[in-house]
Amino acid sequence: MAQIYVTPPPKSQPLRQGEIICGLTQLVTDLEKPIEGDRVYVERKNHPYVIVVTQDCDLEQDHQARLEDTRHHRWLPNILFCEVHKAEPFLNNKENYPDFNSKSRRQIQQNRDLRFQFLEAVPERNDSKNEGLPELVVEFKRYFTLPTEEIYYRIKIGEAIRRCYLRSPYLEHFSTRYNFYQNRVALPEDHQSI
Repeated sequence: MAQIYVTPPPKSQPLRQGEIICGLTQLVTDLEKPIEGDRVYVERKNHPYVIVVTQDCDLEQDHQARLEDTRHHRWLPNILFCEVHKAEPFLNNKENYPDFNSKSRRQIQQNRDLRFQFLEAVPERNDSKNEGLPELVVEFKRYFTLPTEEIYYRIKIGEAIRRCYLRSPYLEHFSTRYNFYQNRVALPEDHQSI
């Protein structure tokens, strides 16, 4: 059986593209409450699972520049993530995804639906917590960024936990599929055959 996942490096090392993190919190502006001077109300959006999308080379350069406290032009202000869901409840969620049927679920599980990336379960030996992770689904339409310093701080205090990351060529497969989805072009009409 192919080894798809690798246990992440120590907390002091840079994040990796394709790394799965648990327990990351995103602060989102509460638009229902007015902005009063410098006071802004936020809500916490908890992400049980996320995956890093930012390129490894940028993550490495950022980490090195921060260690040296120089070359601020190489610092990444934010890191890009996609939301990740446990596959079983996600694929059976008729409330949020009423179009899911057995055929669409099978297409997602076989990575034939451009919008999603299916990831097989993570074995205990490749998980930093030695618990393993269930089958997961990455949703390419649900992406967001968080400030780099905030992410490393949340990892440092143990609020967010680095679990594992994709190894080559599974990382490149994930990255290529994400970029293909983001670069698709919507046509006003399909080509017609005479």
